[in-house]
Amino acid sequence: MLQGVKRLSKDLVQDVRIEHIEDRIDRHEMLLEKLTDNQLELSSRLTELASSIDTQNQLIGEGFNLMKRVILGLLSTLSAIMVGTQVM
Repeated sequence: MLQGVKRLSKDLVQDVRIEHIEDRIDRHEMLLEKLTDNQLELSSRLTELASSIDTQNQLIGEGFNLMKRVILGLLSTLSAIMVGTQVM
């Protein structure tokens, strides 16, 4: 009888351990799913950010090109004025 009780208690302990392990596995699987979802969201946001940065870089480049044209136009106007005043 004593051996039967020991065996029963040993089986109960093993059942509790197995349940605990199964619970931990379930939690790990849930965490892995969350990590996967977060990774996909992060990847999507990084793609959006890269697109936004590309657009900003293009606009900055166009702004610099426009400033170059304005400066060159002002310099040529200034040169024409200076040449015109030297001729007089």
